[in-house]
Amino acid sequence: MNPDYIIKVIIVVVIIMIIYYLGTAQNKRRDKELKAMQDSLKKGDKIITFSGLAGVVEDTKDDRIIVSLYPNKIVVSIEKWAVAGIDDRTME
Repeated sequence: MNPDYIIKVIIVVVIIMIIYYLGTAQNKRRDKELKAMQDSLKKGDKIITFSGLAGVVEDTKDDRIIVSLYPNKIVVSIEKWAVAGIDDRTME
């Protein structure tokens, strides 16, 4: 085998490994931030779920939260993992 060919293959493999590492590191960081946000939910927080439901946290129970949905104040219980983020919009 040609030494130049081996060096080129090694360079390509290293580049692929770097790209893979950067991609997985970003996903892990984002997942960790999402988990921290979900664990820190408290009464009065405005949230939005992955399915698009928006409401206010009424109570927290272990891995579930009780949410009062907009606009009719329908109360539902959902899993914490279903919360996509804090909803900063104002609802009247």
